[in-house]
Amino acid sequence: MWRKIQRTLATLAPLILVLLFLAVTICFLNRWDSVVPITLIPIWAWAATGMILSLLAWFVSRGIYCIVMFTVFLITGLAFSEETRTTTCEIAASLVEGKKPEIPPDLRIVHVNCAGNEAALQKAISLKPDVLTIEEIPDPAIIEAATKQLFGVEGSITIHKTNAIIAKGERISILSDPDSATIHVRLKHAKGILLDISNIDLDGFAPRLDMWKPVVWKELIAKRIRNRQLVRAYLGENEIESEGIARIICGGFGTPPGDDLFRPLDTSGMRDTAERSGQGWVNTFPAKYPWLRLDQIWVSNNLIPLRSVTSQNPGSDHRIVVSEVQIRKN
Repeated sequence: MWRKIQRTLATLAPLILVLLFLAVTICFLNRWDSVVPITLIPIWAWAATGMILSLLAWFVSRGIYCIVMFTVFLITGLAFSEETRTTTCEIAASLVEGKKPEIPPDLRIVHVNCAGNEAALQKAISLKPDVLTIEEIPDPAIIEAATKQLFGVEGSITIHKTNAIIAKGERISILSDPDSATIHVRLKHAKGILLDISNIDLDGFAPRLDMWKPVVWKELIAKRIRNRQLVRAYLGENEIESEGIARIICGGFGTPPGDDLFRPLDTSGMRDTAERSGQGWVNTFPAKYPWLRLDQIWVSNNLIPLRSVTSQNPGSDHRIVVSEVQIRKN
């Protein structure tokens, strides 16, 4: 009797695993709004789930096809997880360190969620940014002092609700969203280039334990649609009019990379700096053991990402994002 059960499981278990693999793959390839809770879960988490199920099926059935599916899930997790790519890039960079000349960055962009704490702001200042975007700011007087500390009289400071942008250069114009803390600033940087900087504030819709409930599922779908519309609308602010204007979009997007929320950024030619030049463990949330990259920096094609990393953030549950870029020469 037991051998008959084993033979049945040896056939049935791999079939179920194949169907699971195909279903998740189709969802990730299409990323329909209706399946957003599935695609919010990182690929490595789905791969790990498949590997565990494959091992359990093998222990019961001892079927060779369970091991085959374990291998398929393992390869998928390693090949398509962002964490694998960025960690590999860091190892490669350490191996060639000192063997080739380092390209000096023209701009260092830092994004920080302060959660109202000055300690987080001071940590961001210690990273010596040229452009600093801040979420959940502490007291505005502290922001003003930080601007003087960083840039002296050449500093520009813009505050809107709980967001702020400080940078070195002459501010030309400001656009703010009356319904959120999103803010856009155009300034003339000391290097002669015009920078359009956006600090975006969106409703978060990260994975959660109860997202399989129908009411939560519908809520996540609605948030994705609304946030995608907002991102598309924000791209219309401070439009790039010439090669002499560079675009920087920072923020806590509240959802992992690869989500359809970022399609307007992709189609407009913006680049995710961590995707292009990330090194090490670039996830940002939660700060102590980050497994999601909710905080991101995107730049236009006339800014070349050189290196993107994260830094510990005292007093907040989001890590700091640091991206170094070079201005593309005509």
